[in-house]
Amino acid sequence: MEQSTQGNLNIYRFSNLSAFEQVEHFITGRAGGYSKGPFQSLNTGFHVGDNDWHVLQNRKKLAQVLKMDLQQFTFASQTHSSNIAIVDASRKGLGSADRESAIANTDGMVTNIKGVCINVQMADCVPVLLYDPKNKVVGAVHAGWRGTLKRVSQAAIKVMMDTYGCCPTNIMAGIGPSNGPCCYEVGEDVKREAMKSLPEAEQILSVAPESGKYIFDQWQANLLQLLDCGIPEGNIEMAGICSQCKSDNFFSSRNDNGLTGRYTAGIMLR
Repeated sequence: MEQSTQGNLNIYRFSNLSAFEQVEHFITGRAGGYSKGPFQSLNTGFHVGDNDWHVLQNRKKLAQVLKMDLQQFTFASQTHSSNIAIVDASRKGLGSADRESAIANTDGMVTNIKGVCINVQMADCVPVLLYDPKNKVVGAVHAGWRGTLKRVSQAAIKVMMDTYGCCPTNIMAGIGPSNGPCCYEVGEDVKREAMKSLPEAEQILSVAPESGKYIFDQWQANLLQLLDCGIPEGNIEMAGICSQCKSDNFFSSRNDNGLTGRYTAGIMLR
């Protein structure tokens, strides 16, 4: 993953996706915005208790830095589901300037419409960005532990296949900054749910040596699910950046005791 400074914003990009001129993508850091207090400073989430005007200015600044119009951004109201929205031209701009118009109850979006930037927001959960260069389709997925257990990344790939005729062997994928296996401890309840839901659970759960809890490896879980869909391992890039360790660069719900902002991962066909 590559980091650059645009304006005074830190923008992160996957090397594998950056190789394609037909697609723009990004993951934001937390610096360079208008928000104050626990949301400092580039919080892009209307739903976390921040001042709405600050959030709107942050989104406008992000759009300006990326040389986009705010109305190209499309956001969803995320609920840790496996629901995937197909974003056509009529949905362009939903949720861009307010919380109310965001696509309801959705944790992944796919589109083949040029100029529509689909976005997911995180503060420790896993962003997964997808691109099929053959069929010109992009996807953005929000995968926390609940979404991972519901196989939300695989749900997005299925929609890409069923709706646009995508073949997994063509899809490029990036697994972005999020709670890493260095930090992400869960309790017996999550372990129990993972053991019920994921055949590969033993490959992603381990005992935390000091706390007696369990390490949940979200990165490996989503990697295994992408591979299970048929995406070649060489097509998948993992950022390997822990948002909790790097909470000065990314919002982290765990590090900030649940009161924090959100960073955004977006992808768009040019």
